[in-house]
Amino acid sequence: MSADQLYNGTYGRYTNSKMLKSNGGRSKGEAGANPTRTRAGGNEKFRVGIVAVVGQTNVGKSTFLNAVLGRKLLITSDKPQTTRNRIRCILNTERAQIVFVDTPGLHRPRNRLGRHILREAHRALRGIDAMLYMVEPWGEVISADRQAFARWGDREFPILLLVNKIDLAKANQLEETLLAYAATDLFAELIPISATQGLGLDDAVTTLVDYLPAGHPLFPEDVDSEQDEAFLIGELVREKVVRLTYQEIPHSVAVRVKWLHERPDGLIEVKAEILVDRQSQKGIVVGRRGERIREIGTLARGEIEAMLGGRVFLDLIVKVDAHWTKDEERIRQLTSQG
Repeated sequence: MSADQLYNGTYGRYTNSKMLKSNGGRSKGEAGANPTRTRAGGNEKFRVGIVAVVGQTNVGKSTFLNAVLGRKLLITSDKPQTTRNRIRCILNTERAQIVFVDTPGLHRPRNRLGRHILREAHRALRGIDAMLYMVEPWGEVISADRQAFARWGDREFPILLLVNKIDLAKANQLEETLLAYAATDLFAELIPISATQGLGLDDAVTTLVDYLPAGHPLFPEDVDSEQDEAFLIGELVREKVVRLTYQEIPHSVAVRVKWLHERPDGLIEVKAEILVDRQSQKGIVVGRRGERIREIGTLARGEIEAMLGGRVFLDLIVKVDAHWTKDEERIRQLTSQG
C-alpha cells in the first residue's frame, strides 16, 4: 500500500492523504482540492448540495441511487445507455439535503440519439457542488476514464470515487483499483461499495455530506424527485420494453404518457404510447398474439402501483414514429422530462 493512502478501518475506505490536512480539511491548491471548499469536519450546520453521479455505462449509478433513496425512482438495465436524461432525485437526512443528478453513462456516441445522451451527461456538471464518480474494480484506470478526466479541465468541486460491485471483485482487484485511481490525484475520497448488496452506502452518503456547503433546503423534505409522475411512469414502461426486447430492440424506443387520471373509486388510469422508429420493431414489441406487450404491461403496472400507492389500469399502445432517433427535434421532445 502506498504511503499516500490512509486506510480508515472504521469505514473501510482509503483516503488520499495528499489531499487532506491533519485536521481533516483539504488544502487550497493541493491536487484535486476545491480551492473554495473545505471538508466540514465537526461542523454540524445543515448542508445542501447538487451532486452529479458520473461514470461509464453500466457501472451501477441508477442502482446506487435507488438503494440510497430507499425506493425505485430510476430505471435500471444491463443494456448500455438506459439513462437518457439528467434526472434529479432528492435525499433528505437530518444533516443535509442532497440533490442527486443521475447522468447518462459516458460512451462513444454512434448516432444523433447517442450524441444527445452524451451532451446530457456533460451538461449535468454545470453548477454542481460535488461529484460522485463511479467505477468498477477493474484493477486499473481504464482508458475511457482517462479520456473523461482529460476533458474536465479545472474543476470547482470535489470528486469522490465510488468503486462499485466490490462483491464481484477477485483477488487484489479492489486494492489495485483504489491505488490506480488515487494516483490520478483527482479524488478527495475513495469509497468501496456494492449498490446491490447495500455495502458502504451509508459511508458514501455520510462522507459526501461533509463536502457540501451549508445552506437551506432547495426542496420540501417530503419531495424525493424533481420529475413528475408521468415522466416516472414512462420510464418504468421503457425499462420493461428494454428488458424484454434486449436482443431485438436497441435504443430506438421512447414512451410518452398521454393520460393519467384517478377515478372517484381510486383506480388510476394510465394511457401510454410506446414509440419505435421502424415498422419491424412494432411487431417485436407487441409480440406473437400480443404476448410481449401484455408482459410489459403486467411488469410495469406492478411497479407503477407500488410507486403511486394505488390500483392502476395501464393501457399501452405501440406506434411507429419513423426514424425519430435521427431527428434532433424529435429526440428532444421524446426524451424530455415532462
